[in-house]
Amino acid sequence: MIYRSHRYISQSATADEEKAKQRNSRTRYLSPRRFRHNTNKSQSEMRLIRITALRQRLADKLVMPERLKDTFVEKWIKYWNGLMRDYSEVAVGVVRESYARPKKALFYGTGLVLLYKSAVNNPSEDCFMTLLRRDTNRMITVAKDQQNPVAAEYLLTLEQAVNQKKLRLLSLGICTLLWVDLYDEDDCTYPAICEYTKVGLLNFHERVIDVGFWNEFWRLRWKMRNFDVNYL
Repeated sequence: MIYRSHRYISQSATADEEKAKQRNSRTRYLSPRRFRHNTNKSQSEMRLIRITALRQRLADKLVMPERLKDTFVEKWIKYWNGLMRDYSEVAVGVVRESYARPKKALFYGTGLVLLYKSAVNNPSEDCFMTLLRRDTNRMITVAKDQQNPVAAEYLLTLEQAVNQKKLRLLSLGICTLLWVDLYDEDDCTYPAICEYTKVGLLNFHERVIDVGFWNEFWRLRWKMRNFDVNYL
């Protein structure tokens, strides 16, 4: 019985050693992609640790003088220190999340860049007037019997709205709505200033005649695509 028990213990120990070797071999021979991911993750963690240590050293060096304690200056400094700490923690969390989920980070980053570029290239009133003058000059160079009636009518509608001071632009940050009001902007009569006779939210979409996006008003561009072709 003693011999059998020693034999059983030796067999179990041998099996445990083989399992440990298999685990070591699996962890030792990582795929290049997984090894690169682990390396990048460890490097990012080391950077975050260094940033945290540097921030702590700076906080230890900056000591408040005795004459400024319990004053407005101390409260102001504590407020900004807390604000910077919160934003730094958010930034660290974003970096960690981007390393953990690179596809998600790429998607959100691309969306933010597109929103920023759309806001930068959002057309203004000066941009619209420049495009309107350009297209009007292009239409003038074409004989009247060769002008596209759809393009000519749309340009005439825009010019009348501009001359009557009824044309309005509503900027939405990334795009601009071009719409026609019911009254002149300098009109001081009762229907023009009464809130019940103005253009409301329910019928506002009926007054929109163009949409501006990325330094272009797209309905105007669509109407002018064949301005020198008369199909009649």
